[in-house]
Parts: sequence; C-alpha cells; structure tokens
Amino acid sequence: LFGTPFGFCFFSTLHGNSSIKAHSGPMNLRLRVHLPLVTPALKSARDTTHRPTTGIRVADQTREWHEGSALVLDDSYVHEVWNDSEESRVILLLDLWHPDVRMEEREKITNMFNYARGKGWIGG
Repeated sequence: LFGTPFGFCFFSTLHGNSSIKAHSGPMNLRLRVHLPLVTPALKSARDTTHRPTTGIRVADQTREWHEGSALVLDDSYVHEVWNDSEESRVILLLDLWHPDVRMEEREKITNMFNYARGKGWIGG
C-alpha cells in the first residue's frame, strides 16, 4: 500500500440483496486484500443452492466471506461479489504490490505514475 502509485485502502459496504457485476481491475501490478469485518449470517442447512449467501467469484473460484479471514486476489481476473442476505456486508480493501513485480520494475512504474501526475494526466 505504501509506496505504490495506485494503492488504495477503503471500506466497502454491500447492502443486502445487492451485487457488483463481473468486472476486472486495470492491471496485474497489485494484489487486493479483502478483510471481511461484518458478514451476514450463513444460509440455513435446508438451503439447497450451492452459492454462498455472501461471496466473491474470481475467475472460476468462489469463496464465502468469513469475518476476520482475509482473501487475497489478483483483481485483474474477472470477479464479482454478491450479498443475498437482508443484512449489510462490510470489508476493508487494501492494495499491495504483486509479488512478481521486481523492485526495479516497481521503481520505474512509480516514476511513470509520478511523471503522469506531474503533467496533470492523472489525479492525485
């Protein structure tokens, strides 16, 4: 997060009976951490669907949210989230450098972003 030109850290609330459609991040320079802080109760044992009450699908992998258990993902893959409960789901999102990006590459990428910011081409 620190020292990344694209790093974000924010809370995300997904209200009950809502979703964020499938999308992908703009680059694979980062990993995104999702730390669930508030998750709705799980579906009852009588529920016959295989989709979790609240969850995330990244490519072909689906995960259920569990309070305090972080998920780390490469958001350049197509992903979607949903909350099929009546309650809100709240997570803390933060970005980290992708570990495959070497230090020399990180410095050059940071310089590129700083140059573009100095020219007024991007905000910040």
